[in-house]
Amino acid sequence: ASRLIKEADIAMYEAKEKGRDGVIVFDDEMEKRVEYNLEIEQLLHFSLKNNEIFLMYQPQIDKKGNIEGAETLVRWNNEKLGMIPPETFISIAEHTGSIIELGHFIMETAFRTLSEWEKQGVSLCQFSINVSMRQFFYYNFINDVHALCDKYLTEETRNKVVFEVTESIIAEDVDKVVHIMEEIKQLGIRFSMDDFGTGYSSLSYLKRLPIDEIKIDRSFISELDDTTNDQIMVTSILNMAKQFNLKVVAEGVENISQLEFLQSRQCDIYQGFYYSRPLTDTDFQDYYKKH
Repeated sequence: ASRLIKEADIAMYEAKEKGRDGVIVFDDEMEKRVEYNLEIEQLLHFSLKNNEIFLMYQPQIDKKGNIEGAETLVRWNNEKLGMIPPETFISIAEHTGSIIELGHFIMETAFRTLSEWEKQGVSLCQFSINVSMRQFFYYNFINDVHALCDKYLTEETRNKVVFEVTESIIAEDVDKVVHIMEEIKQLGIRFSMDDFGTGYSSLSYLKRLPIDEIKIDRSFISELDDTTNDQIMVTSILNMAKQFNLKVVAEGVENISQLEFLQSRQCDIYQGFYYSRPLTDTDFQDYYKKH
């Protein structure tokens, strides 16, 4: 009886996750996934204390082939489970609220890295940091950014920081989103709309939000070789961005044909395995010096 209730409970929460008002049939695979997520949640609680979280940096390349900037990417290497994909633990961190502490650690580490790189001659035009929706709306977010800027960054280096947010923030109070962005922008920090084209964005939102850049989602770039619809979509995004005077980053560039397509349509920045995988702090500095 207790097992039956447990399985029904798991199915109920699965139904809620999928938007309620549906039917979910319990199976063993569902149970394994729920138990795995629960284990991730428990281990994540100790990840920072155990020094398991670290950052990697993926180069961003301009039209001339020069290094324009870098995107900071969080990684988690757990002693028991090994490397855990960000798409697995970030959503759990969002759900449980631990993303606030995790996001602060990422931001502080990134700011410190940018400051150290500047001193060592690694001078970038931009330095992108992902900000989750829950972190963005955290009541003390603006104060945290101010404090970390004062601690690590000069006025010049602040102007290099780009906060990447996803389209999902538009589902919230747009006036509040604009207010937070404008407060942050007073520090010199810019904003990029990540995963553009996959969510809530519309022309009216683009006009209202004080963003400086959009990132074309990798799902469109990966299909450029095969799908005419994706070619039309990417071309449309690039044309629209020019009208709004926005910089465009294409992420997930993996081969020469994708790169040539984007270059022919005047995309501004390219990021992906074609140029480099995400690198450690030391490896990025070596990559910068070689290029």
